[in-house]
Amino acid sequence: MADVLRENNLTAPPVDLCGDPKDTGEPLWNMAWECQERQIDAFWLVSKGVKGFLLVPTDRVKGIECPDLVSGAYAKYNYWQVADDRSYFWFKGPPWGKVGLGINAAHHRSHDQLHIHMSEVRPGVKAELDKAAQAGRIAKDLPSWPGTLITVTGQDQAGAPQPRSYRAVHVGSIGSLNLFKALYDNVVVATRGEEMGDQTMIVIKAGSGPSDGFYVLNSWDNLAHPSASPQGIAVCDSVLACK
Repeated sequence: MADVLRENNLTAPPVDLCGDPKDTGEPLWNMAWECQERQIDAFWLVSKGVKGFLLVPTDRVKGIECPDLVSGAYAKYNYWQVADDRSYFWFKGPPWGKVGLGINAAHHRSHDQLHIHMSEVRPGVKAELDKAAQAGRIAKDLPSWPGTLITVTGQDQAGAPQPRSYRAVHVGSIGSLNLFKALYDNVVVATRGEEMGDQTMIVIKAGSGPSDGFYVLNSWDNLAHPSASPQGIAVCDSVLACK
C-alpha cells in the first residue's frame, strides 16, 4: 500500500467557534498536526516523538495493561511488526540493530494512549546483548524468559552509564508473535504477583541481519535480582534514545 504522509493540510476551523489552529496545549490537536503518517484503513498511525517516532493505534487503547491486547479485540493486530516496518521507513533504512522498539509501564508513561517508541538504540547496548547471547546468557525460548536475567548498560537522561537488570529472550521473528501475549503468558502469569501494567518491553534486532532474529527485553521497577546485579527499570529510555 502506498504511504499516505500527513502534510500540514488540516482545514483551519472558524476561530470564534472552534478555536485557533495555532492553539497549543491540547494533546489531541497537537497530535493531529504532528502526525507523520496514516495509511488508509490502517489500525495505526505514526507520530513524531521527542526523539524518533511513535507507533500509535487508531483505536482507543490506554497502554500495555489493556487485556484486549493479549486476548481480545486488539490481539489480532501486530503493532510491534508494524512498528519495526515503519521504523525502517522513517529512519531511512538504518543499519541492522541501529533502531529499537519499546513501551513503558503504565505509571511511567506521559500519555494514556498506547504508543510504541521507535528510537535509536543507545551506544554499546546491542554489542552487549550480542555478547551475552554468544555466552548463552539470553533465553532461547519463551518459557525460559522469566528466569533469564542479564545486566544491560544504557544511559540516563544526563548521558551517564545506567546499568539495569532485564529478563532477556531471543526470538527468530516477531512477524507472527503477539508480544503482549508472550509477555503475559510467559512472564507475568509465571511470576505470580506481577502486573502487566508495571512492565516495560523492548525489542532490539540481534546479530548482523534478519536471519539472526530479535532480542526481547523486559523489566520493571521491583524486578527481583541478585545482590550483585542492579535494580530493574520500568521504562525503555535507558536502552533507547526516546527522550
